[in-house]
Amino acid sequence: MKKIMKDENINDQRLKALFGEALGTTPTTEQTEQAWQEFITPRRASSSKRKNLYIGITSAAAVLVLMLALWPLMRTDIPKESIQVFASLESPKEITYTEEGERMEVSTPAGTTTSITLSDGTQVLLGANSRLEYAKHFSAGKREVTLTGEARFNVAKDAGRPFIVHTEQIQTQVLGTVFDVKAYPQTLPDVTLYEGKVEVSLNGTAPRLMQPGEQAFLNKEGKLQLEKASEETSKWAEGEFAFDNRELMAVMQEIGSWYNISVVFHSRPLLEERIYFRMSRKASTNEVLAVLNDMGIAKFEIENEKITVGKN
Repeated sequence: MKKIMKDENINDQRLKALFGEALGTTPTTEQTEQAWQEFITPRRASSSKRKNLYIGITSAAAVLVLMLALWPLMRTDIPKESIQVFASLESPKEITYTEEGERMEVSTPAGTTTSITLSDGTQVLLGANSRLEYAKHFSAGKREVTLTGEARFNVAKDAGRPFIVHTEQIQTQVLGTVFDVKAYPQTLPDVTLYEGKVEVSLNGTAPRLMQPGEQAFLNKEGKLQLEKASEETSKWAEGEFAFDNRELMAVMQEIGSWYNISVVFHSRPLLEERIYFRMSRKASTNEVLAVLNDMGIAKFEIENEKITVGKN
């Protein structure tokens, strides 16, 4: 009871200090209590509002943290995994012949091959998006040409003058034979021998002798490897895409090089997917992709002037 009275006296004193002059007279105990309750009620409400505001701010902060954590999953503009296996090249719109002194250069556009006869009688079938540099007249010591892209060589026999094909990584030397050389930028080069004998070497390494029916290529470790060539390898010169249990990456590199269009994979496992595929090279890019889509292995599309390969 004494505590209650003490509390009431404290309340009386607070009210007197705050409202004494305004009230004009000293309030009774009941008036004091009523006034005190009216005084503290807004404070309680204000305290309750502050508490609710704090809870609201805390909840909003928690939601913001959660949104920031999930943001990478919520965004739609994050680029997919992109693995480019072929990049389009600068190539002419038509077959071009350039002469500079004793040097000749022939370049082909996309989807086009051309035949060239060299001064020694060697026949060359130059593939699409390819360039061959050679001398108008070979010297007495040797016959040398430089290739970027793809070509088939039917070399005229000349025991006294070896025929050498230079590419960025592989050098091929023969006396008289028929073989293919493929050496597009950003792809692993290879040499396929059909007739005669060929020596192939990496720049600065000892040459290796090839036998007919063999293919020499750079493996993923960058080493020169020889193995039996498949029958499909020669089909490009006959105007066909022909792939027998080939990795999809290699298939799309060849398609990209023929049509001179970049190829990007959005799924790494698809690079090693193996397919069987055969089609005329006279078909349009859209026709080829339509057939590939019908196979149900992956989704093939053309977007932003490149072929994309993704999961179905």
